[in-house]
Amino acid sequence: MATSGAGRLPLMRMASDKLAVVGDRVIIAGTGAVGLGQRFQDVVQKAWDKKAFNGKCVDCCRVLSHDAVNDFRGTGVPFVQDQGYGFGALLAAPLEDRAQLVEFGTNDLQPEIKSDKLNFVSMGSGQMLAEPFMGFISRVIWAGNMPNVQSATLGVYWALRHAIQMAPGGVGEPIRIATLTRQKGHWMARILEDEELQEVGQHIDAIEERIRQYPAGVLREAAAQPLPEPPKSGA
Repeated sequence: MATSGAGRLPLMRMASDKLAVVGDRVIIAGTGAVGLGQRFQDVVQKAWDKKAFNGKCVDCCRVLSHDAVNDFRGTGVPFVQDQGYGFGALLAAPLEDRAQLVEFGTNDLQPEIKSDKLNFVSMGSGQMLAEPFMGFISRVIWAGNMPNVQSATLGVYWALRHAIQMAPGGVGEPIRIATLTRQKGHWMARILEDEELQEVGQHIDAIEERIRQYPAGVLREAAAQPLPEPPKSGA
């Protein structure tokens, strides 16, 4: 959701698409000021045009962070200690011939490349709800391993839906998900269609219903089993 306000006084909120795809290869998801998100997207587009994504991942991330910070400073965007510029971003792209996930932190806009062990991250007003839930998904659904695209899509959708249902404000529908996949040797980034996400939602409905029924089933089975006979004295 995007909010509109006068200073710190919120006036209204409305659905806003915070996902963007650059060059059919790069996915950007932003949080914070919408205008800064537009400018960050422009920074990424220029870096893409200059072939910055053809080099090492760390070098590309350094260029994006440097150019974005200079762009923000150029118009006097204030930097607040421990709060940064009021903007953060997640970026997914094929770098060094593999899919990379990079977090540009909201507190300093510096990049952090996510490793195989820490392969998920969230940011924004729903982070306190989404990130622990993602930890649950990683442990239970993904078994602590790198998920495939189908399993990852299900997990991310579930976490987003949980945050929307539980968050007091700032996180809202519609859910939007983008994927980065390799098909016939070529990388492709795209935003999933509503029909695809509806199918994912139906799978989660079924999972939640199975979880809802599980405790009752276990208790029924336990009640049906007679208690063991106590040991006889002297035995």
